[in-house]
Amino acid sequence: MSLKTENIQLKTGRETPVKVIYLLGLGHSGTTLLGRLLNAHSQVVATGGTKNIPLFLRGRKDCACGATQPAECVFWSQVETALGQQGLSLASLDVGYDAKALDGDSLRAYFKAVLAASGARVIVDTSRRRGYFSSLAKVEGVELVPVHIFKDPRAQCASMRRKGRTIFPAIWNYRMRSRRVRALGEAFPGMVHVSYEALCRDPRAQLGRIMQAAGLELEDTQLTQWGETEVHILGGNRQRRSRSSEICLDESWQQRLRGWEKTLISAVNRSEHRRNLAAAGIR
Repeated sequence: MSLKTENIQLKTGRETPVKVIYLLGLGHSGTTLLGRLLNAHSQVVATGGTKNIPLFLRGRKDCACGATQPAECVFWSQVETALGQQGLSLASLDVGYDAKALDGDSLRAYFKAVLAASGARVIVDTSRRRGYFSSLAKVEGVELVPVHIFKDPRAQCASMRRKGRTIFPAIWNYRMRSRRVRALGEAFPGMVHVSYEALCRDPRAQLGRIMQAAGLELEDTQLTQWGETEVHILGGNRQRRSRSSEICLDESWQQRLRGWEKTLISAVNRSEHRRNLAAAGIR
């Protein structure tokens, strides 16, 4: 397994903003798939959620390569080396969900270390949380490209059911998260809204919208070789270790949900789903 580049020297001179594609939305909404499609671009690296770094250090989250600690992973070892050149380490970063305030200087240093270790120009962060995004938006030297990915509410609730949870909190979370993320989009007019179902049916068009917002050209490898591209995502679902580059729309929710559940979910969240689709330009 080879990295995109082995150069871990940080650039000196005039500082340019670090560009971060930040994925917003609920868990199990397609963020892992989208993160991997983006990661397959020669100038993009997806690292999972920055919030997962403390969990990775404590052995509660692992890397997609199978490493359970930074020292076991070539990529994260190089990130540590690049941070060490600045007198920092992954352990010194206060970036988890429980962080009281983000340290802009150390966070910029972390992002630059990731870019140096990967040879990329853009980072994908799949932390998803609105509050974390809002805090990150206040960090000088970081340019955010917000992307909201969402599913059909029935598929979303079925995914939560598969995790052993009841559908009722999932129904409420879909409603509230959709409203809050769309409201956040009003403050960030450049936010890209993406339907998981549309992404699976026409990945070229949907992925192209995101790449345009990030200032990059879509590369064919993102559609044909994303499963073969090296990935070091922290956290995420089982798909992060798949080696297949086939994009399949998961419609298993139709068998997992009872009739009354489908009816209830649709009744409560139909309007929210329609508003999400409208924001994504789908009528």
